[in-house]
Amino acid sequence: MGMDWVAVQAVATSILVLTSVGAIAYAGLQLRHEREYRSVENLEKQLSFFLSDNFVGSRRRLAQARLDTTGSEPKLQAWELDSPPVSVFEILDFYEHLALLVKKGHLELYDVWHTFYEWAQPVYVDMQLLIESPDSMYADHYNDLQRMMRRMDEIQLRRMHKQNANHWSLWTPERIIDHYRYELESGGRPRRSRRAAARVVAREVVKEIQQVGQSDWPEGAAPPEGDKLSSGV
Repeated sequence: MGMDWVAVQAVATSILVLTSVGAIAYAGLQLRHEREYRSVENLEKQLSFFLSDNFVGSRRRLAQARLDTTGSEPKLQAWELDSPPVSVFEILDFYEHLALLVKKGHLELYDVWHTFYEWAQPVYVDMQLLIESPDSMYADHYNDLQRMMRRMDEIQLRRMHKQNANHWSLWTPERIIDHYRYELESGGRPRRSRRAAARVVAREVVKEIQQVGQSDWPEGAAPPEGDKLSSGV
C-alpha cells in the first residue's frame, strides 16, 4: 500500500499552521505581560516622585497659598484668572505629565485613577477655571489632563453609583479645604519618614493593583489588575 503523500502534506501543513498560531499567541502574551510590567514600573516611579520631599513641599506650598487660616475655620483664598497662585503650576504639570503617559500607553488609566484621583481631583476642581476657561491663557496647556480627569470622573461616579454614594460630594468646597488641610498637616513629617513612606506606599500600591480582582471596575469593562487606593498616604 503506497503512502498518501497528499494526506501527509496536509497534516504537516496543519501542524505548521497550529505551531505558527501558538507562537504568535505566545509572543502576544509575552508582549502583554511586558507592557503590564512596564506600566506598573512607571506607576511606581511616578508615585515615588509624588511622595518625594521636593514634591511634598510643592504640594504643601500650594495648600498654604490656597487656604486662609486667619479665622476660626479655614477657607479658600480668592484668586483671579490672570493671577493664579504660582505654586499650582508644578502640581498641574505633574498631572498633565501623568495624562500624557496614559495617552501614550505607558500608564493604565485605571491605575492612575486608583493611585492619584483622590489627590488630583480636588486641585483640578479648585483650579478648573484656570484649566478650562476660554479666557485663561492656559486653556490649551492642559488638554490631556482635561481628558484624563473626565475619564477618571466617569470611573469614580460609576463606582459611587454602585455604592449608592452621593456623587455631588466630589465637588464641594469643604472637600477641597479638607484636602489642603491634609497637605499642610502631612507636610510636617520629618524628611526621613517621608522617604520611607514613599518606598512603602509605592510597594503597597503595586501589590494592591496586582492582587485585586475586577469587582470594582465599571460594568462591561475589563480593567488591568487593581482597585482604588485609599486616600491616606
